[in-house]
Amino acid sequence: MIRSYSAVFSLIFPAILAFSQSSKAQTETTPAERKEGSKVRIVCVQNLGGGKKADKLTLAKKSKDDEWIEFGDIELRASTITNWVRVPNEEIHVIRKGGENAVSLGSFTIPPKVNRAVLILIPNPKEKIYRVHLIDPAKLEFRNGKALVVNYTKIPAMVNMGQKTKIVTPGQEYVEDIKTDKDGMFRMLIAYKDKEDKVIPCYDRALSADDKTRKFILLLPDSRIGMQAISLTEFDTTD
Repeated sequence: MIRSYSAVFSLIFPAILAFSQSSKAQTETTPAERKEGSKVRIVCVQNLGGGKKADKLTLAKKSKDDEWIEFGDIELRASTITNWVRVPNEEIHVIRKGGENAVSLGSFTIPPKVNRAVLILIPNPKEKIYRVHLIDPAKLEFRNGKALVVNYTKIPAMVNMGQKTKIVTPGQEYVEDIKTDKDGMFRMLIAYKDKEDKVIPCYDRALSADDKTRKFILLLPDSRIGMQAISLTEFDTTD
């Protein structure tokens, strides 16, 4: 059974109201209490369903009664970034609802000291789940005007954003300041070396950037060319 926050509140509200009449001071919610938990948003590389149809999912946790308590709905499409959703610092699941049952497609836990986190979801079509990668922007100093490169492949990547070429190793999270030209553009070059030490280019594009947004550059395995790059721009980074 799935229980929404509004449903839970409707059940406990009469008791809270009665208690507040006898002791108002004890029932008032402090600003700190209203801000419990962390804000999270999701970067979706590709939804499990594929195509243009959105994958309508929900962020929820299991209660002690083994029921789902919801915190917000999300719609996942290829190369999309969701709005911010506040969740508690507990195990949270990305669930797909269906009748009285819901299926978890992945889970995560935001550490209490992390105010905002970004979750990168990568689909696993064989197991029909999402791989959830938690990014702490504050820890990485990933701010507006910067790009975050994450290498999800098993081979080192050569990354150049118009400055020096950086080797981003498998599993590495690399942040770099974006330097644009007078038109607000910069050139992104990505390549790797094959077994014969030959440089194989896989991404060469001019991208726009400014000091009000930040970019995700996600490097993924590709059966044809060995590596592919997905570029996403994030707006409203502090909402």
